[in-house]
Amino acid sequence: MDRIVYVLGAGFSAPLGLPVMSNFLFKSKDMYLSDPEKYEHFDKVFEKIQEISVAKNYYKTNLFNIEEILSILEMSEFLDGLRLKDEFVRYIRDVIDFYTPRLGEIHRPGNWDDFVFGRGENNKLFGFFVANLFGIKFREHDDRQRGKRAFFADISRNRNKYDVISLNYDLVLEGYSDFINENYQVDRPLSFIKSQYKEGDDSPHLAKLHGCVEDGNIVPPTWAKGRDSGIVPAWKAAFSILEGASHLRFIGYSLPDADSYIKYLLKSAVLKSQNLKSIDVICIDSDGSTKKRYDDFFDFPFYRFKNCSVLDYLKGLLETMPSKVAQPFKEVDAALIERGHEKFMKS
Repeated sequence: MDRIVYVLGAGFSAPLGLPVMSNFLFKSKDMYLSDPEKYEHFDKVFEKIQEISVAKNYYKTNLFNIEEILSILEMSEFLDGLRLKDEFVRYIRDVIDFYTPRLGEIHRPGNWDDFVFGRGENNKLFGFFVANLFGIKFREHDDRQRGKRAFFADISRNRNKYDVISLNYDLVLEGYSDFINENYQVDRPLSFIKSQYKEGDDSPHLAKLHGCVEDGNIVPPTWAKGRDSGIVPAWKAAFSILEGASHLRFIGYSLPDADSYIKYLLKSAVLKSQNLKSIDVICIDSDGSTKKRYDDFFDFPFYRFKNCSVLDYLKGLLETMPSKVAQPFKEVDAALIERGHEKFMKS
């Protein structure tokens, strides 16, 4: 059984409307203008950003990029022996929560297998990706004698093991797993293992290196990410995940130069890796710089880079999923991600 690890960057969630570092400030201002009273606490954040604009008089400074803004602020706080103010953590949490999509109520027409995750193309793409991680097969049992329809989400046996390392705060993955729990009969509730690494558990692990909006442990995306002890368990889990990986896949992550801590995590984990077979990267690269960073970092004969969007990748996976088995049983097997992945990388 292979163990496949996905490393998800901000580009993974961006198609759903989640902000990335470059547009975080703009999106937060849109929120504020939509309801100034509700988001009154944003005023302090915007005032602080205005205060540091003096840096532009001396240095090239991008005050539209939230990572650069928070890095400047946190450096000053760090030198004063303080932590970044709570209002900035609350600000980040509120913006992420606001733009996280909510899955609507599901309706099941006769061709329910076209609407496993309700309506909306993105819901279908991201929903099936999450279902793949758990190895789900959806099926309908039409009990015509009783005039009832029942819908099940069965976990496939003898499948590959999937784990996720995320650099995002959002609850996109958890939202789709919760949707399955709420709308299908399951063998057991689907849940990512997030607290610690558990060897032998067939549920996917999810290590969030910057914290999560769910538990309020948000580590600002700055140079000082490693100073927060609250994320140490997630980093330990990520290390264990990486050292056991058979296949490593980066999705929507550009490997920015500032993220040296990620590079050292990968390098330290590979020291104990016994079975790493491939490294694949799926990311938009408009000017060739992203591929160059990966090319300069990886020295492995089974590394591949694919310049494409996250949506293109998810569509490629979905196209290989068989469906529409004859009534009275109708099935949609989402546990076939490997065939779609390999076909996409070779296309």
